[in-house]
Amino acid sequence: MELRSNSVFNNMSEDKIKIYERALAREKAARKQAEQILEQKSRELFEKSEELRISNLKLENLYKQTSSELKGVFENIVDAYVVIDTEGKVIKLNQAAEKLLGYHLEDDLNLFSLVFPEELERAYEAFEYLLENSSLTNFQIQISTKDGSTKMVHVNASLILNNDGLPIAAQGIVRDITQEKAAENQLKESQNRLSTLIQNLESGILLEDENRDIVITNSRFCEFFSIPVTPEQLVGQNCANAADQSKSLFADPDSFVKRINSLVEKKVQALADELQLVDGRILERDFIPVYENEIYKGHLWAYRDVTLRRRYRKNIEVERQKYRSIIANMNLGLIEVNLNDEILMVNQRLEAMSGYSEEELLGKRGSDILLVKDDQHVLTNENNKRLKGSSNSYEIRARKKDGEIRHWLISGAPQYNISGKVTGSIGIHLDITELKNLEFQKENLLKKLEKSNDELQEYAHVVSHDLKSPLRSINALVSWIREDNPDKWTEDTRHHLDMIDTTLEKMEHLISDVLEYSSVGADNNIKEPVDLNDVLKDIETLLHIPEHIILEIKKPLPSVNADRIKIQQLFQNLLSNGIRYCDKDPGYVSVDFEESANFYKFSVADNGVGIAPEFHDKIFKIFQTLHKRDDSTGIGLSIVKKIVDLYNGEIWVESNVDQGTIFHFTLAK
Repeated sequence: MELRSNSVFNNMSEDKIKIYERALAREKAARKQAEQILEQKSRELFEKSEELRISNLKLENLYKQTSSELKGVFENIVDAYVVIDTEGKVIKLNQAAEKLLGYHLEDDLNLFSLVFPEELERAYEAFEYLLENSSLTNFQIQISTKDGSTKMVHVNASLILNNDGLPIAAQGIVRDITQEKAAENQLKESQNRLSTLIQNLESGILLEDENRDIVITNSRFCEFFSIPVTPEQLVGQNCANAADQSKSLFADPDSFVKRINSLVEKKVQALADELQLVDGRILERDFIPVYENEIYKGHLWAYRDVTLRRRYRKNIEVERQKYRSIIANMNLGLIEVNLNDEILMVNQRLEAMSGYSEEELLGKRGSDILLVKDDQHVLTNENNKRLKGSSNSYEIRARKKDGEIRHWLISGAPQYNISGKVTGSIGIHLDITELKNLEFQKENLLKKLEKSNDELQEYAHVVSHDLKSPLRSINALVSWIREDNPDKWTEDTRHHLDMIDTTLEKMEHLISDVLEYSSVGADNNIKEPVDLNDVLKDIETLLHIPEHIILEIKKPLPSVNADRIKIQQLFQNLLSNGIRYCDKDPGYVSVDFEESANFYKFSVADNGVGIAPEFHDKIFKIFQTLHKRDDSTGIGLSIVKKIVDLYNGEIWVESNVDQGTIFHFTLAK
């Protein structure tokens, strides 16, 4: 038993040992596996630690880099950047903010102190909005900077929150929009002025957007289309069917609608379309598409009433055709040349005058093809005057195509463009060859007449001398007969001898008057100022004025430019004629005058015997006398008329028998 017990015990101990050994083996294996796992995990942990360390280093570097970059951005941002606390005190600002505001961080600045008093309430309201909504955008306000200048600024701001989500500060971008605001205000003013201008234009304006809704129009447009509303009421209305609604106003309604639809569809600019209305008016229309960045935004219609202009143009065209026909058919040659004297236009008469056709003349120099070589300098000089704006007339010799020399009178004037610059000239040409021939004949006749007058004058002096010599001989013989036989003559013989003396005296007087009459027209070149008051004084001393006759000068007489001797002959003959035929007691002879712009009108009046109206013309003819008197030869008034004619004057008489006589005559100034 004891052995069995020992044996059993021994068997049980061995089993436990084996179990323990197996357990120990498993424990060792597990420990070894745990150590391997631990070693692997340690290695992984080390690797992770290294990765984390490296990541931390990278993160630290990235933080430093980002902080540096943010600082650079903060310092160099173009717009002003400002950070304030919840009370408005500035706690940070960049250089742009310092430049804008004029303040630095050490100035202990509160942003609300920059706001104008009248804007302060609005500024507080904006800040409250920022605190409630965490951001504020597009806020504009006027501020006063440190130097006292006023700025309009635009603010975009946001809150800075702590870890608990509570606001601790606010940051914002402040942009100076003073100039932009001024430009915006100026643009608004320009838009207002433009709107006012459009409203007051004589043209009817209609601006439509891309959907054909009205953007702007004016009163003139409403008048043109009889629209019974104001332009403001039309804004926003769609015009898609407007053409159909107003087509009845036009003479061709279908074409009107079709053209509008075509323009809107093609969107191509069209200017000066002419529209005829049924009431006779004529409108001119422009269509102008509006693009912005090559995107179609709408179009502009402009209507103008050109009725009067078209009528004027039609009338002008009628007048142009009329004058073109006149120019083509008138007896005057017409040439238009440029500054180089190159012919631009001629009419039919010029072709006939020159013998050249229009094709042969156009483009040629007028002086080269038409003028005699010796006269080309004349045209050059005259053209130089025209360049200065002068119009002129002159004569030249022209050579026709067949070589015939003709005389032309040219009247030229400068041709101007719309800028007032001389571009050439227009010349009207008259063929005066026949007139020049007549002029040459006239000159020859005048020379012959002058020679004949000289010979006649010489002949008159010779005849006067030759006739007076026998008269003097007869007068001497009669005187000798009287002296030799003073006591032998009867009364009849003495009377006959007295008649011979009277006849001889009258004959000598007649010869002197004839010589004086023939001499009146000679030597007419003498012209000098003649004081008629002095002339009348000299005549008074020469004439025998009876005591019963009064000579009256009504007022001081003027001076005339003439030959003193002829003027004295004129007045002396009239005065002596008035004295000679004055049969009243008392009698009078008066001298008066009236002045006009170009001549003096004189009058010599008397209260003598008068002249019957039927003899008013006869008395001015030579050797015509109405009263037989020994002291009258009938030449005095002929001399008067000849002198008046010599000075381009006129003479006439007012008289009736026994009612006195007034001689009127004029002398050119």
